[in-house]
Amino acid sequence: MKRKIFGLPAWLAAALILVVVLGVISGNRANNLIHFLTLAAVICYAYYTYVIAKDAWTPSASFVLVPIEKKGHRFAFLIKNHSKVSLQCWCKLNASVYGKPAQLESPHNDKDFYGGKTAFDVQPFGVANGVFDISDIVKSAGYTVEELERDASSQNVRSQLYLNIEFWYNPVGTTDEVKNPKQPHYFDFRNKMMITDF
Repeated sequence: MKRKIFGLPAWLAAALILVVVLGVISGNRANNLIHFLTLAAVICYAYYTYVIAKDAWTPSASFVLVPIEKKGHRFAFLIKNHSKVSLQCWCKLNASVYGKPAQLESPHNDKDFYGGKTAFDVQPFGVANGVFDISDIVKSAGYTVEELERDASSQNVRSQLYLNIEFWYNPVGTTDEVKNPKQPHYFDFRNKMMITDF
């Protein structure tokens, strides 16, 4: 953990204290003190400009699931790149139906994305999206959506279809992975909606 003094990095606080002390001991002339205080302000400005610029270049991305039709089974997987760096974004749905692992069986080319095998390239501050259908996931576990809707109850709502989504990314051309915390979701077949399980 980096040490802080007055909420500032220790080196910055020490430099500012030194500048102020030099200003005070350099004489009682107000001009000298003003020059040293101006120098202290310039040091702070330079440091925080660096911090802001560095944050923009730090890789950062997130995703959200959006239903494509109201009360439907198709979802858009929207990815947002929050940084100035082009990113390769990866995902693994980690789906289960009644506790049994289920894979996304889809005719779409992006099915490998949901299994963590292929990536979406997302430009700086850009957005990318994929689409998946939960009926494809349910089918891979040997069920149909109609069966799960018929059997849905408050006791099994979290176990019918559960997604523990892993999402990670790296700047294009590197292997420096950044992993977001897993995001658990379940599909409520009674109300036909995806719920975030936090």
